Amino acid sequence: MSEGSTSFKARERVCELQRKLCCAAKSDGRRRFHSLHDKIWRDDVLLVAWESVRANRGAGGVDQVTIEVIEENGVQKFLDEIKDELRNGTYRANKVRRVYIPKPDGKKRPLGIPTIKDRVVQAAVRLVIEPIFEADFEECSYGFRPNRSPRDASEAIYKWLNFGCVNVLDADISAYFDSIPHDRLMEQVSRRIVDGYILALIRAWLRSGVLEEGKVYYTDKGTPQGGVISPLLANIYLHQFDKKWGEDGMEKKYGHNAHLVRYADDFVILTSKPMDAPCNKVKEIMKSLGLVLKEEKTRIVNARDGFDFLGFRFVRRFSKKYGKDKTYIVPSHKSILRVKEKIKEATDKKLNSRNKPEVVVSRINLVLVGWANYFAHVNASKAFGRVQQYCENRFRRYLRYRRHKYGRGYKEIPDKFLYGKLGLEDITRGRIHYVTTNAVSEYYWTAV
Repeated sequence: MSEGSTSFKARERVCELQRKLCCAAKSDGRRRFHSLHDKIWRDDVLLVAWESVRANRGAGGVDQVTIEVIEENGVQKFLDEIKDELRNGTYRANKVRRVYIPKPDGKKRPLGIPTIKDRVVQAAVRLVIEPIFEADFEECSYGFRPNRSPRDASEAIYKWLNFGCVNVLDADISAYFDSIPHDRLMEQVSRRIVDGYILALIRAWLRSGVLEEGKVYYTDKGTPQGGVISPLLANIYLHQFDKKWGEDGMEKKYGHNAHLVRYADDFVILTSKPMDAPCNKVKEIMKSLGLVLKEEKTRIVNARDGFDFLGFRFVRRFSKKYGKDKTYIVPSHKSILRVKEKIKEATDKKLNSRNKPEVVVSRINLVLVGWANYFAHVNASKAFGRVQQYCENRFRRYLRYRRHKYGRGYKEIPDKFLYGKLGLEDITRGRIHYVTTNAVSEYYWTAV
């Protein structure tokens, strides 16, 4: 039996397991799951967990073991060792390697990189427990959830803006992933999961410590960005915010016109009435959770002035065609600058002088197609045109530099050569190849 058919059958079995767990959780909202540990070391669960980790192609952790090393030594041997450690109770969480990645505003975001083994085990645990919590999560939550995306969040905002909810609270939680209290997070997890083995694993990952510049740091707060299970834990904790917003009847108080749309730690609240009361309520809920809003990124705006969310720019404008105000969604200015930076990096003359044009084209196309697919559902034709023209100019200058010439060389390097011979993608004419969700997601979290 081929490896592909084996993994396909494994995914089918894991999906069936998840379906049963989700149905059981939905049928009884108070049910607590006692016996789950034997499911995380199932062969099909570990195989699917490994494939998800391998697909992300992340770097190695503190043990310096990479995806390539594991593949050379044998994947099945690696998974068998994990299975034995989990079943025998000898598995121990390793420390997290701390690195910093640049943010668009010039600051740096701390990223915790667990070992490959820890990421596989975390992925296995997530496969088992995520369907249980998915049964509880609110409709207003869109981040890091199966079958939900930034596009869904943008369409929800678009809907409420067209319904007249034009007063907007655009908010961001300050250092959310580093601020989640471990004890209170575990309380939320244990509302559904009472399997001691699973809870012990999650506690071990939270308390494993961070290795930075040869020193180990321990804390009672935070879940490392970079951990496979961290997004789920972050959603579990912020589910309290979603639930309290609904339980306190904020939408009813405002005539069904105060709506929350949350994507991880970024969220907006849209209402047709003054924003003072909803804003105070948000601060009150956040304080009860031990969280603080980021002042520089939290503001109250009117949709006519426009606001950015998840890389999209939302603005209300009068439409002559419809004779009334209409909502428009376009790529934000920051997202355009960011994709241009990526294209500039991919076409850097000195860094890529020894690379063949075909290699450079493949890098450019990955950036272009990922960006275009992310914004394919919005009013992006003008932005696509600007980005495409910038890409053409940069690529021509790179080709001219290889020939020890300068300038753009429109006559020497016509469009027919760029698009026909070298295969450059044209996002302005709809000739965009399909890309996977992982590629779009990778673009989003590095670009927005």
